[in-house]
Amino acid sequence: MTSDMTATPPVAPVDEARPRRRGWSLAGFVLLNLWIVFHLLAVVSAPLSVSPSSNVERGLWMAMSPYVQILYQNNGFHFFAPNPEGSNSVRYVLEFEDGRTLEGKFPNRDIWPRLLYHRYFMLSETLGALGGEARERMVRDFARQLCRDYGAERATLFLEWHELARRERILAGGSLYDDDLYQVTPLGTFTWDELSKSSNANVATTSAE
Repeated sequence: MTSDMTATPPVAPVDEARPRRRGWSLAGFVLLNLWIVFHLLAVVSAPLSVSPSSNVERGLWMAMSPYVQILYQNNGFHFFAPNPEGSNSVRYVLEFEDGRTLEGKFPNRDIWPRLLYHRYFMLSETLGALGGEARERMVRDFARQLCRDYGAERATLFLEWHELARRERILAGGSLYDDDLYQVTPLGTFTWDELSKSSNANVATTSAE
């Protein structure tokens, strides 16, 4: 018996979808890399726009800001190098029915954990950035909360701006806490009676709406 040694080996079927899948893979790879470049450029645009910055850098931020803000990538870069800014704190004096007074500020080093400190810091920074009616409303909210928490009859609030000491000042013997680095702005004095009445009026107006 003889075997046919010259028989043709079977041919594997052609996968007609393979070129199509390869094309989609290549397109996906290109799109992914383009998105990575775009994302990195968008994230970098936030710190680049912080003053001092050029018109090109500010223009880049204006173009990228909607995307960056949706992803919450516009962090407080102005608090960091190379030119960090100062910070805002809220100082208060509380007066009680028996004549006692209590002074304090937020944020302060006694606030713990650190995340809670950061929350207070964001409140004071937000107040410092506001103006007009929005600032007045936020100040009254702070005063109302302080009176409620401590049982005070009257609250006087101040916004304190603390400028950072520059290298030259420190080398010359200055301190981070020199008096001329602080700027205090009075925000008003409020009594618990008027604060509680305004709060009740707001609740009634909201309920009616």
